[in-house]
Amino acid sequence: MDNNRLNLLYKLTHIANELEMGTVEYELAKFFLENFKSVNKWNIYQIAEDNNVSRASVRRFAKQLGYANFSDMKAHVQEFDDGIYDFQQFYGVEGFLDVLVSNIQSLMKELSIRMNTQEVDRLNKLINENKEVIIFTSSNIAGLVKTFQQRMIIFGKRITLLTELDDLKKFKNVKEKPLIIVISISGLLLSTILSELREINATKILFTNNRNPIYNQDFDKLYHLSSQHHESDINDLLYYTYGINFVLDLLFNGYLMKYKKEGI
Repeated sequence: MDNNRLNLLYKLTHIANELEMGTVEYELAKFFLENFKSVNKWNIYQIAEDNNVSRASVRRFAKQLGYANFSDMKAHVQEFDDGIYDFQQFYGVEGFLDVLVSNIQSLMKELSIRMNTQEVDRLNKLINENKEVIIFTSSNIAGLVKTFQQRMIIFGKRITLLTELDDLKKFKNVKEKPLIIVISISGLLLSTILSELREINATKILFTNNRNPIYNQDFDKLYHLSSQHHESDINDLLYYTYGINFVLDLLFNGYLMKYKKEGI
């Protein structure tokens, strides 16, 4: 799924998780999540009636989610494949426990080499020295990064987490050069922001599995989370969960060991 699709799911689930039951936004978010697979049957009149809201409320909700109108939202959602095939191919197999353990072992071994102590220290030095540190990633990884963000704040380091291009654009004219860390496993997210990212004066770090050589021109440092030799041993889906968590835990440990505040 592209980043816009992931952001829609992220927004809907965020609204359903955070807002009070009974509010218009909560009820509509719940409806769209519960009826996600029957998008072809969506009808603004029926949605308004079933949720006891006006059609104008449905239209405003679509705009709140970033669409020009409800029709655009419906058309966009109809393009979803939800990664169903990839999930079924990996998770829907017999003997999954053995497959998962084998993949995780290969993943941890690979990342232990690629994110060694020297690399962790180098990145933490940048994080510590830069007043403005931004992590830009897709919504399906944002939850993992948010945990890291909160832990770092406890120990005195503020980090900004972004998932929207419009928010990233705001850093084009800042006086102090920020550190921008982009996490884009497949490179799809990066392709949607690269032109805008080039216009921002920043120290730029990329975590990815995409080996497009053009990225060497745009980033001060690239971290490829897998080697070409081991790509067939590790399912890409695991980089979005275990892989990112592994890297963030290493960074957090390294930061505490080197820069933790006295008395905390």
